[in-house]
Amino acid sequence: MRCCLVDSLVWVYPDSETGARPCSRMQIDVARGATAAVTVLMNGVTPGAKVRVTADPKTESGAQFFRLRDVPVERNTGPVGFTENEGEHNEYVVRRAPFRVYDAMQPIGASFEAKAATEAVRVHLPVPEDAKPGTRQHTLTVTHGGETHDLTLTVTVHKALIPPVGRNSWPVTNWFSYSNMATRHGLKPWSEAHWNMVGQYARLMVRNRQNTFLFSFGDVFTVGPAGLKLNAERLRRIVKTFTRAGLHYIEGGHFGHRSTGEWTCPTFSVSLTQHLATTPEGNADVAGAARQLMMEIDRNGWRGRYVQHVTDEPIKQNATDYRIFVGMVRKYMPGIPIVDATMDPSLAGSVDIWCPQVQHYQHDRDRFEQMRALGDRVWFYTCCFPGGPWLNRLLDMELLRPALLGWAGALFRLDGFLHWGLNQYQKNQNPFEMNVIPGWAGGSNCLPAGDTHVVYPGDGEPWSSVRFESQREGVEDLELLRRLEQERPKQASALVRSVIRGFDDYTKDVTVFRAARRKLLRMVS
Repeated sequence: MRCCLVDSLVWVYPDSETGARPCSRMQIDVARGATAAVTVLMNGVTPGAKVRVTADPKTESGAQFFRLRDVPVERNTGPVGFTENEGEHNEYVVRRAPFRVYDAMQPIGASFEAKAATEAVRVHLPVPEDAKPGTRQHTLTVTHGGETHDLTLTVTVHKALIPPVGRNSWPVTNWFSYSNMATRHGLKPWSEAHWNMVGQYARLMVRNRQNTFLFSFGDVFTVGPAGLKLNAERLRRIVKTFTRAGLHYIEGGHFGHRSTGEWTCPTFSVSLTQHLATTPEGNADVAGAARQLMMEIDRNGWRGRYVQHVTDEPIKQNATDYRIFVGMVRKYMPGIPIVDATMDPSLAGSVDIWCPQVQHYQHDRDRFEQMRALGDRVWFYTCCFPGGPWLNRLLDMELLRPALLGWAGALFRLDGFLHWGLNQYQKNQNPFEMNVIPGWAGGSNCLPAGDTHVVYPGDGEPWSSVRFESQREGVEDLELLRRLEQERPKQASALVRSVIRGFDDYTKDVTVFRAARRKLLRMVS
């Protein structure tokens, strides 16, 4: 057997080789309250035999081990978005599809049964908030078939402290499916076992810096003789479950959707009832639902932590209907901020929190910043767009890109991040064996690999992914960069620009990134 250490921000694959001169020593810089992470790559493993990976208990008792599971990339992301069409070639992917890559993180104890000749284990060494700054040397021991290999991980803990997730942390939201939290684990929806599973997902979100959580109308409303009826008890339990886990901000689900489902449809309809939103019937639906929500918001003291969606991704073709729709919601939910995935600056005045895709923000930055100067906030998001060189967190992009999302937030001083896919597995999709989703929304486009999710439905619990962990590292950096920006803005700007100049202009060299992080940690310590 051969083994080596690999940086946690570098992909490994089932055909990865340890090389002629395998890396047996690595140094990592980390803040207090963060996690030192590294991947152990192993070749020449005997399938069916036991592999044991341990950390020297004399130096680290809180080590966590994850066997990395490989998943497929059936088609490459397109140069603009979705997946490559015939005749297209995206030159910015890390590999040509089809291929498999280690992404899912299966929690294990000290040992596991090998399934293939190449295996990979990710090691996490959590650093307590009250840890004493200094350098620690950890010995990672790999045992297999009578062989033992010692690898050395040197961790330098800096005085810098990552702030806790909650009210004051940078807003991060990944939309999720409550239904998938039940069915993908064989649970009855809204049973006690389901609620316990929701809690597990919530804790994983907090671990990876998410502080904002969504509920949809279908989760808490039903249609009755008198219109939309709120299940107030369920909504309160949702909020209690996520609040207990450490999340703070509440996203009220979308009031409506495009009436026909077509992208350029000029009208919107109310969720569940399907009434046209801007008709008297639609207005009655909105009024009834909004008033019930406001009763709960005021009864439970949620003002200040509650934001409301109206409908997703409005564009010029439906801007008129959207403005009326938003006005109706504002009428019945006064004082509640409106947030939507909004990319067209012509919608000025409609929302309080803009949320453009990264490429749209960068192309129209001056206009978005004008809105911010007027008091609006600007988040950003990625999804099945953009492809090409733009930052995203898809499976055929450099693993460094998710981490750079946090640095981009610092570069442009943006106010939050949104993605639609925490666990949005589609019907008949097994994310361990299917990641490109054909025929999206009934059309010819395909969702690119990894867009639907950054967690996996593991055995009895959700499993994280190396992409989700990469993004966490970047958001932790962002918290420190925000502090540096307040104290030394010129130095902060220079440091960020040494790593990233735009959502499509950034280093792909992990050593450059690590050097910048080391400098950041020293500057804020």
